[in-house]
Amino acid sequence: MTAARPWPLGVDGIAYGGDYNPEQWPREVRLEDIELMREAGVSLLSVAIFSWAMLEPREGEYDFGWLDEVMDDLADAGIKVALATATASPPPWLTRNHPEILPVTEDGTVLGQGGRQAYAVSSPLFREYALRMTRVMAERYREHPALALWHVDNELGCHVPHDFSDHAAAAFRRWLEVRYESIEALNHAWGTAFWSQRYDSFEEILPPRAAPTYANPTQQLDFARYSSDELLTHYRALRDVLREVTPHVPATTNFMLSSATKWMDYYSWAGDVDVVANDHYLIAADPR
Repeated sequence: MTAARPWPLGVDGIAYGGDYNPEQWPREVRLEDIELMREAGVSLLSVAIFSWAMLEPREGEYDFGWLDEVMDDLADAGIKVALATATASPPPWLTRNHPEILPVTEDGTVLGQGGRQAYAVSSPLFREYALRMTRVMAERYREHPALALWHVDNELGCHVPHDFSDHAAAAFRRWLEVRYESIEALNHAWGTAFWSQRYDSFEEILPPRAAPTYANPTQQLDFARYSSDELLTHYRALRDVLREVTPHVPATTNFMLSSATKWMDYYSWAGDVDVVANDHYLIAADPR
């Protein structure tokens, strides 16, 4: 478990607020928003979750004017911010220049730009860009009076809990080597004598991609475990940058503990967040 960390929230009692996306509105609407939030007693907002393309419209060129203005206006209104790392969705220039960072489904379909979370979490290049953006955010707002909490990425694994790309295949093999230590131990655990599945080396192993029939069940289970660990590794890397630059500001990421999201092993994640955050969605179509 992590040691208890100070929380400079500056709010009495339970904080009240929600996600706020000011980049979608002109300044006159944002000013009206703040007046209405003040009237409603809002005290904490998550900001900049999906702002990467607005903050870095071209590689290495930043536009923080609008976010500086929003942060200052919220501070003046006495509203604190859970500021995001802005890494939840890569900007179009990044996926255009480096399509190799895009995630791949079980049947080999490459998931393209246009929605969100269009990245393979195991891609070293994507991680390099995400770490850089996180550091830029941390260094710019490290002493801002509105900053109360870091919101790391967003709903990790929500849309792409499992990536089957070549990046994932390499990372999965590394994970398996640590877990089993020898290929003989893996063969025993997976029961690979069945259907001529025996592996002679870790290099022969792939993720459980689409196959003529269903994949080995233990391979599927281990890939699910690996995928949760890989997402956690990504979170830790971003969080560690924040701790380096802003050790006085706690960090968390929003879990997805709802009946629709089952792939992340949040119990193993708990010790890595300074406060536990959860998106408790109520889905009308779900009888639970």
